[in-house]
Amino acid sequence: MPSLERVASRHNLTIVEDCCQAHLATAAGRPVGTIGVAGAFSFYPTKNLGALGDGGAIVTGDAALAARMKRIRNGGQSDRYHHAELGINSRLDEMQAAILRARLPWLRARTDQRRALATRYRSGLEGAPVRVPLEMDPGHVYHLFPVRTLRREELQAHLRSAGIDTLVHYPVPIPRQPAFASAASGRWPAAEAAAEQVLSLPLHPALSMTEVDSVAAAIRAFSGNGEGKELAS
Repeated sequence: MPSLERVASRHNLTIVEDCCQAHLATAAGRPVGTIGVAGAFSFYPTKNLGALGDGGAIVTGDAALAARMKRIRNGGQSDRYHHAELGINSRLDEMQAAILRARLPWLRARTDQRRALATRYRSGLEGAPVRVPLEMDPGHVYHLFPVRTLRREELQAHLRSAGIDTLVHYPVPIPRQPAFASAASGRWPAAEAAAEQVLSLPLHPALSMTEVDSVAAAIRAFSGNGEGKELAS
């Protein structure tokens, strides 16, 4: 974020933060969502703070922007039956709000657990045939724990045979999405490589340290099949 702020300042740009998977995260010691003019958080059920259905929130310190967003989420209404501008129906319903309010007190402890599990992974995967992303900031909250491998399908199959489920987030890079075809000509090697190599390992607050050790051991065992050094990118 400090690097992005320097770019934004140099070009007179406004930063809007996508914090959808980063509840309680900090960047350079500052809470995410407070660095730009606004930050968006998701409460989809699989997020670090999730409801039982779709939901989200926007945070901002700009009173005028907050007032406009309140109108837009409610059909553009300035008051009942009076529409000041075009808007959408994007109100968080009372049931989801109640679930989130009940779960909020657990968020800090669950975030601490995610960080502890990530630390355990980093220790257990030292020397393993995958590349573990560097922890660029201690404020990371580990919604996911991805690693990179040049032989993703083989490693995924190996882990599946050991009863370990993994996921790919995300297999198609943004420049290759049909929605952006008209604006994304050429090649995007970094995005394409990430889409081909990233594999998300199990990580959630209910996971035990023993289970993390088992996942790490299974990945190290894959190296023992003679395919190790070729995996690390």
